[in-house]
Amino acid sequence: MAKLWAELIGLFILVPVVVMVWAKQLGGFLMPLLGAVGLLCLALLLADKQFKRIRLWHWEAWRCHVKDALKLFVPWACLLALLVYLLKPELFLHWPVNEPWMWITTLLIYPLVSVIPQEIIFRTYFFHRYKRILPSRYARWALSTFVFGLAHLVYGNWVAVVISWVGGGIFGYRYMQSKSTPVVVIEHALWGSFVFTIGLGSYLVISAPA
Repeated sequence: MAKLWAELIGLFILVPVVVMVWAKQLGGFLMPLLGAVGLLCLALLLADKQFKRIRLWHWEAWRCHVKDALKLFVPWACLLALLVYLLKPELFLHWPVNEPWMWITTLLIYPLVSVIPQEIIFRTYFFHRYKRILPSRYARWALSTFVFGLAHLVYGNWVAVVISWVGGGIFGYRYMQSKSTPVVVIEHALWGSFVFTIGLGSYLVISAPA
């Protein structure tokens, strides 16, 4: 029990704080670091005989889950776009209009190098690994949401953290319902791509505005 708590605190609290402190120096290594941690968590899951590997690829009732995800996405995405347009008009659609190649490149590589590792780490790994010390799945959902937001302190602004808390809550809930990593990856990629498109992606880079 103590070892699991130590691991949780070290991996999900101390590491993000250290990375945040050294964010400028680590800037170009953040994605490789995320990928390495994702691979480590995946290896630990595959080595655990109690882990149901089917969660990494199964699509049972995926249409239902994707439909539910879209029902949540459409109205709230419209509202979020309107808020950005009204409150931060200088950011609205900045990347598609002014830096289209960066925008297209981001949409293409973001799901692969960022979304998949994050969902393995913060949902698939977290929900399984810490079941013994957090028997309630809602406790795991709450704590995984918190540490998911904490990890985004690396970007040095509160907007990234708030966005990630909201997103983490959505993705964690979807994972509890679907028990499927691919389903959550799709929802995460959808929201993340939308956030980058409407302008909030400016807060999710190291040089984010204050």
